[in-house]
Amino acid sequence: MDVSIILYSVLVLGVLGVLFGIALAVSSHIFHVPSDPRVEEVYKVLPDLNCGACGYPGCKKYAEAVAKGGEKVNLCAPGGEEVAKSVAAIMGVAVDASKHKEVAFIFCCGGNEAKQLAEYQGIPDCNAAVIVGGGPLQCNYGCMRLYSCYNACNFDAIRIDEEGLPVVIPENCTACMACVKACPKNIIRMVPAYSSVFIECNSKDRGKDVMDACKRGCIGCTKCVKVCPVEAIHMEEGLAVIDHLKCNNCLKCIEVCPVKVIHQRTSPLTEEIQCPQK
Repeated sequence: MDVSIILYSVLVLGVLGVLFGIALAVSSHIFHVPSDPRVEEVYKVLPDLNCGACGYPGCKKYAEAVAKGGEKVNLCAPGGEEVAKSVAAIMGVAVDASKHKEVAFIFCCGGNEAKQLAEYQGIPDCNAAVIVGGGPLQCNYGCMRLYSCYNACNFDAIRIDEEGLPVVIPENCTACMACVKACPKNIIRMVPAYSSVFIECNSKDRGKDVMDACKRGCIGCTKCVKVCPVEAIHMEEGLAVIDHLKCNNCLKCIEVCPVKVIHQRTSPLTEEIQCPQK
């Protein structure tokens, strides 16, 4: 092969490469869209967990929404008040002081007292079990103890008690709501972090049906409603519900509850039982 042909080919390709490079440089300059530097500033102060609790697919998207779209600066639940203040400082706005930190709470204490209709032998997942006749429990509102919430939590905020019930550790909860979304029974809800008294039942059934299915269920007797001095408890579809914004932690409701489903939150659990691998 003639060497001149090789040299000529290399020369042509080199010239084309230079021309294309110049064209790209000119194009990038002409069509350049200036980026808002605040996007990167906001992104840097976010925890970069990409949990989706803010409603966006990731921390980057939330940062863009804050910087470009005027989104609220306190939507990052894992970051809490500290991150909200940092984002607010970057954006030059004030933080909404009315928003309190929230944590998840599991409204069921049935445990070993919840009667089983059948033995479930399928996939160890609550969403799979509920497809089969609503689950293995007689109570349609109770925790099936298959740990979908435990497996969904990435922050070690859910432990398992001695009866196999999942319990949220408020100190570790980031309010990402992954456990809330994972529960097909809707027994996990967000509550103010300062809350300490809870009616640990989610059943809307009548009293007799509740007791037939579980010995630890709200029977709708309304004793807690009547004894509350600040009217912090009301009835919803036969179930007693606490308004945590009104509750003053007098604990009178705990004293009068005949089925003992009202409890005060105690210190975090330290013991765990065997759970499915995440």
